[in-house]
Amino acid sequence: MTAETSRSAIDRIRPDLQRCVGCGNCLHVCPVYRQTGDETYVARGRNQLLKQYLDDPAELNRDVPDRFDRCLLCGRCTAVCPQQVPNDQVTIAARQARLAAFGLSLPKTLAFRHLLTDRARMGAALRLAGRLQRLLPASAAGSPNGLKHIPSEPTGLIRHLPLFLGGLGGGRALPPLAGRALSALAPEISRPGGGRKPLLRVAYFAGCATEFCMPQVGRALIDLVTELGAELVLPRQQGCCGLAVYANGDLETARALARHNLDVLRRTGADLVVTGCATCGSALKDGWSRLAVDEAEDERFRDLAGRVRDISELLVELGGYVRLPFTSRLPAGTRVTYHDPCHLARFQQVTAPPRTILRQVFGDAFTEMTPNGCCGCGGSFSIADYRLSQDIARQKIDAIEGSGADAVVNTCPGCMLQLIDNIARRRLPQRVVHLVEAVEPARD
Repeated sequence: MTAETSRSAIDRIRPDLQRCVGCGNCLHVCPVYRQTGDETYVARGRNQLLKQYLDDPAELNRDVPDRFDRCLLCGRCTAVCPQQVPNDQVTIAARQARLAAFGLSLPKTLAFRHLLTDRARMGAALRLAGRLQRLLPASAAGSPNGLKHIPSEPTGLIRHLPLFLGGLGGGRALPPLAGRALSALAPEISRPGGGRKPLLRVAYFAGCATEFCMPQVGRALIDLVTELGAELVLPRQQGCCGLAVYANGDLETARALARHNLDVLRRTGADLVVTGCATCGSALKDGWSRLAVDEAEDERFRDLAGRVRDISELLVELGGYVRLPFTSRLPAGTRVTYHDPCHLARFQQVTAPPRTILRQVFGDAFTEMTPNGCCGCGGSFSIADYRLSQDIARQKIDAIEGSGADAVVNTCPGCMLQLIDNIARRRLPQRVVHLVEAVEPARD
C-alpha cells in the first residue's frame, strides 16, 4: 500500500487529535498506565507523539512500533476527556496507518483474511484444534458449592495451554472448544411453545465465541427468548462481527464482514437483533457505522443499530420492565456479583438492565464488586501482551474475591475467558457465568 493511504488514515482523525490539550485526565483511568506508569502508553502521551508525525505516520510506526499496540480500547480515556477526543479512534487510525505502510503480520493475515472471513474454514480449523486440545492437561471446573464455569457445558473441564506456548500465554486456562457448533445444535428458527403466536421476530447474532466455544450459552439464550414469547432466527450465513479486525486497523476486511452480516440480518425480516456478546453488540450498534463509505450505507448501518439489543436489554423488554418473570438456574443459596464489560458499559451505555434482572432474581444474594474495572482482556491484547493483561486483571480478581460472591455474571464471552483464566490461576472458588445461564423463566 502507498504512503498516501497511510497519511489518509491519520487525516481522518487530525481534527480530533488537535483538540487534545494534554490535561492528563486519561492518566487516572487508563488500566495500562496504572500497571506500567509509562505515560508514552497512555492517550495523552500517544496523542502528543502522533502530533509530531502527522505528516509522516510511516516514520512514527517505524520508530515506536508498539506504542499504539499497548491499548485495550476500553474507552475509559474517551469517557473522561473534557475535549471529547475519541482517543480509541485515534489509536485505531494509528494502527491503520501502520498497516497501510507495512502490511499485516502473517498470523493476523491468516486470522483476519482467511479464517474470520470464511465461517466454514474457521469451523474446520477449530474442529481440528478441538481434537488436538484433548492432549492438553485439564482440571475440573467444579467448585465445592456445585458451580461450574459455563454451567450448562456438560463436562465443565478447563484446559491449560502448556508453558512452552508462551506467545499465547503459557499456562492459560481455557474452556474446551465445543464438539459441535451452535448452528449444528440449534434450529434456524425457534418458536414459542404451546402454539403461541410470537410477540415479535428476533434475529440472533451469536458471535464466534458462542458459536464455537460456548454453544450451550447460545442454547440457553434461545430458550429464554422463545419462552418469553418471541420467535428467534439464527441465520446460518452470519459471520464474524469484525470488531477485532477493525481494532487492529484492517478496515477493509472489517468493512467486508460488516456488509455481509448486514445483508444476512436484513434478510431475516426480524423486528429486533439480539446479541449475547458485548463485543458483537458494540460492533453492530456503533462500530459498523464507522465503516460506512457514504450516507446511504451509513443509514443502513444505523437503521440496524437502532434495532440491536444486548440480551439483558431484550429480557427486560420482553419481561415487561416491572416485575420480571425470572428465577435462578444456579444452585440454591448461590451469591452472585456482576462484571461490567467495557464494550457493554462504556460503548453501549448498558449497565442497568443486567443489574435489574440480578437484583430481582437474587435479592440480597446479589452484591456489587468494588472497583468494577476492566478485566484486561481487550480481545487480541491479551494474546499480544499476556503478562500485562494478567497484571491489569489482578485488581479485578481482587474485587471478585472481596465481593464474597460464588459466581461472576456478565454477557461478554471475551471477558468470561479472561476471568476464568485469572480465577483459575489464583485457585479461587468463584465461577464465571453468562447471564442467560444464571436465570430462567419463572414457571407457575
